[in-house]
Amino acid sequence: MSRIPSIEEFAGLLIVKEASRNRENEVPSQTSAVTLPNDCSDVGQRHTSKSPTSHVKIANVTGDVEVSVVTVCFNPLEAGRKEVFQKNLDSVQAQENVRLEHIIVDGASSDGTLEWLKGYNNTRYDIRILSLSDDGIFDAMNRGIALSRGKYIIFLNSDDYFHNHSGMAHSIEKIEHFGCVFSFASIRFAGFPLLRRPQQAPQRRLHRFLISFPFSHQSMLTLRDLLLKLDGFDTNYRSAADYDLLLRMIEEGAKGCFVPHSFTTFSLGGFSTEYHELSIKERILCLQSFFKEFFKTEMTSREVEQIILHHVFPRKYLGLYKQTHRLIRERFLGVPRGPFTWVSSWFNYIKYYVKCLNSSI
Repeated sequence: MSRIPSIEEFAGLLIVKEASRNRENEVPSQTSAVTLPNDCSDVGQRHTSKSPTSHVKIANVTGDVEVSVVTVCFNPLEAGRKEVFQKNLDSVQAQENVRLEHIIVDGASSDGTLEWLKGYNNTRYDIRILSLSDDGIFDAMNRGIALSRGKYIIFLNSDDYFHNHSGMAHSIEKIEHFGCVFSFASIRFAGFPLLRRPQQAPQRRLHRFLISFPFSHQSMLTLRDLLLKLDGFDTNYRSAADYDLLLRMIEEGAKGCFVPHSFTTFSLGGFSTEYHELSIKERILCLQSFFKEFFKTEMTSREVEQIILHHVFPRKYLGLYKQTHRLIRERFLGVPRGPFTWVSSWFNYIKYYVKCLNSSI
């Protein structure tokens, strides 16, 4: 059974708020429409700056949209996140030099979120809203993939936002320059002035890539066709589905590029933090599958646990450590490679190699 649902399943529930900007000089996007009964409920109507009509645009073709920003939410107003959600919406609409759409997948919130979203009128770019019960955050993200029209997709949680108006444009530029299928960038933590620098994770500290998702999906643009090919997120994972998807992307041969422009502010916390033990168990399963599928190496749960919790490869897998290190350096492009970076990278490589030599298993 496909994890990414058919768009037709949502046609009668999709709300579309059209951009208020002048589109006379733009190429119209190719969309199809589903005609609804005249007495259809308000949630099934298409909402624009004009009076509602009885048609709903559905996104089964790319059209002229470059990026689809997907935001999933559930009762954000009840959680006291109205102000930051407003900042989320405004930051998407403020992006420059890019054609995008904002897809909001709401899990049937009961706190007035849908009504509040309907009243949002800062629509420089299309906003498309689906409010329907789902099976968790990754099921909602898969629905966002189904609804998207963009060539690229980025997932931006409701309590995160873009602080750089050129983030999308810079990301597309880098992807096209390197010929990659996804991009990643540094992020800022809300309330902290410092950046989290992902270039130090996959390139200079291999264990950071192996133990968890090495950078935030809030800074990643990913080719929609790749997500469709991989059938999106595996909803059998409740906490580590994003980590599993990245590993499957690498198995597929995907290459990512670093964008040297921080543009996302990330709020700490979330499901994986709250359910830490579940997250560890799922990451062990993900990494086991990755080593088995890509390197044809079967490792026990205890051996993979050593890698995730203690950052140590068992001694008998030192060859696998070398292969993984080489693979990561080949798949992540555009990371600064000055003399200091080179020295730091090899220092960490040797340090963890010696640590593995002293492994107790």
